[in-house]
Amino acid sequence: MVTVVTISFTKTGGAPLMTLDCLGPCFGKVGVQETVQSATDYIKERQAELVGNTLQRFVFENSDIRGEIVSLDSSWQSVLKRRAYPPAIRTLLGEITAATILLSATIKIDGTLAIQFKGKSKLQLLISETTNSCTFRAMAKWKNNDEINQKDTHLLNNGVLAVTITPRDSGQPYQGLVEVGEKSIQEAVENYMEKSEQLTTRLWLASDDQKIAGILLQKLPKTYDAESEAWNRITTLASTITDEELLTLNPKNILRRLFHEETIRIFEEQKIDFSCSCSEERTEQMLQSLGEMEARSILAEQDSVDITCEFCGKKYIYSSSGVDRIFSNRTGETIQKPSDAVN
Repeated sequence: MVTVVTISFTKTGGAPLMTLDCLGPCFGKVGVQETVQSATDYIKERQAELVGNTLQRFVFENSDIRGEIVSLDSSWQSVLKRRAYPPAIRTLLGEITAATILLSATIKIDGTLAIQFKGKSKLQLLISETTNSCTFRAMAKWKNNDEINQKDTHLLNNGVLAVTITPRDSGQPYQGLVEVGEKSIQEAVENYMEKSEQLTTRLWLASDDQKIAGILLQKLPKTYDAESEAWNRITTLASTITDEELLTLNPKNILRRLFHEETIRIFEEQKIDFSCSCSEERTEQMLQSLGEMEARSILAEQDSVDITCEFCGKKYIYSSSGVDRIFSNRTGETIQKPSDAVN
């Protein structure tokens, strides 16, 4: 008798990533348990090719063109599980996050790079921040009393995009601003790179509730006619990518799909993780900037000063003795809720 075993791997709440129908004899003279185990191992190997959280850098040989591909899944889920974003805002937050990670690899920094959008309509804020340690965090704010649907195409209108680089040592941030107007996140970032960094850059960004991805191509300052031809050819090829392909193919398969006739040098992948930089020290500095009078006014109303990080949801709760310590340099007590301290 021939045993047929069907095994599927799926995303949580999603369609199957991969399904395999196995005939017992195809694995030799083994039982059903061995057949299932062999098939499971096979699918796990193939599934690993689909899992992201990586930044892939590459260069085109014989031309001054470099590129990057970012692909995030579980680390993107770490952002989404902390707040329920309307689909339209979730999409934009994913795009700005992908753009931030891509830019951080082209602008050499020892510190942080943040891209922030400030809006004047329903969408008030998008911010994504990444570090030279390949970590990132992201969040958005919007007017909760306004209905936002996926077809709302005016969320970015009349907003401003800010790119802020903060070196670790000096701590003196450098910021560049660009009007968004009716542009997309992609176009606004390309405009910033052209005007502020004098680097011709093209971006392709995609985002959904499971994954975010993006491609960056950049022409280095040399501008020979041959290189201009190469730039036009390569960006034309890249423009054939679809959102579905960006979100389902791994970086190496994207390169193969787009540039199989080009000579490319691929560098080692970098892992990208979600991590929040909030801390007790930074929270106390924020309380100090708020002022002792305001802090004690809050204490009088609710017996403690509660501060929640909007990026990761970690809560800092300061009792009366904790506030005393902050404003009088005495040793006191600061209470952190362990259950909320999720990084």
